[in-house]
Amino acid sequence: MIKDTQQRLFEMMNKVGGMPILTEIDWKGEFGDVSKECISVEALKDYFNKVLKNNELEIKKRTKPSLMIHNKSIPFDENGEIDVEAFIKNITEYPPQIISQNEKMSKSITDNSITFNIGLPALRGLVYDIQNQEFYIVNTCPGAGACANVCYARHGRYAFIPAISQKQTRILNLLLNHPDDFKKLLLHEIEIIAIKNKGKRLFFRWNDAGDFFTKKYFQIAVEITKELKESGFNFESYAHTKMGDIYNLNDPNVILNFSVDATEKEMKKVDLTTAKTSKIVPLNLFKDLFVRNKANFAVDNNGKLIPNDENSILTLKQRIADEFNVDINTLIMYDDLIKIPEGNVKKYNVIVLPKGQGDIAAQRRDVQRTFLLYH
Repeated sequence: MIKDTQQRLFEMMNKVGGMPILTEIDWKGEFGDVSKECISVEALKDYFNKVLKNNELEIKKRTKPSLMIHNKSIPFDENGEIDVEAFIKNITEYPPQIISQNEKMSKSITDNSITFNIGLPALRGLVYDIQNQEFYIVNTCPGAGACANVCYARHGRYAFIPAISQKQTRILNLLLNHPDDFKKLLLHEIEIIAIKNKGKRLFFRWNDAGDFFTKKYFQIAVEITKELKESGFNFESYAHTKMGDIYNLNDPNVILNFSVDATEKEMKKVDLTTAKTSKIVPLNLFKDLFVRNKANFAVDNNGKLIPNDENSILTLKQRIADEFNVDINTLIMYDDLIKIPEGNVKKYNVIVLPKGQGDIAAQRRDVQRTFLLYH
């Protein structure tokens, strides 16, 4: 249904002779705050050859995180040479659908609510400026600090399923080359989902990968949220961000969780004593408290980690309280939170297990600190 409706929208929006109007990316204006680096075609081909040689994504740790282009996303011409023109066409095509629903979002579904999300390339994304015919490497998460080394969106299905990385790259190119179309299409997709789930509260997570790397993008998020609410939809926007300036905008339309795994520069911008925050809990604080199945954690029938004994959860709370200077009496587990009616005052500090639990703590305005066990 979404694909059919989008096709009709394409025919209505900004078309000349069947092609979108070419608009220059406004690097000096609305996207003047984007952290980017121009990359030549020759350098891009060199990168592609490294990916092909390794037969996998070029995601080795470096001083600066590398791009994530899957080897199956690199096209060839009839002579067996890398086809740059075909690659450009691929990444600048409008994605058939912008909205996704990752595993954590599906775990956030309740009888009365449903959660969807949008994702960008993690840490770095490749953009082709259509009008100026130049490639750019864009920093999609400029505030990333320690979390860059453990970013889940750089591993697993995000990294190794070509369709996912391709979709994220197309979304990024749509946002920068055609921001107005990006907004129209995303707004329409959300409306369709809201109508089909009438009677339920719809939560939308911005950036399960990436961040509000430009204020223009955050502005679009705010505008979409306001328009949906003004149209009568029971809709909430939320996000995790490492951008201090974005968090400090304090816009009531988007529930923001500031990640304290951000860079020191971004951390200094935010009053962490009052902010709604999230923190990745390192593996060494909890790995001995849950049942292991060889190298991995064992899970129960609901996909949740299994505590070693009745004292494991209390020990976990004590370790987190000691490590992060939080009152142990305010710490509750995710499963306890979802049984409590939501309030308006930030007072809960919530521990979220790495498997089998959703993102409801990030959605709620009465949660101040969310501790996300590393996964």
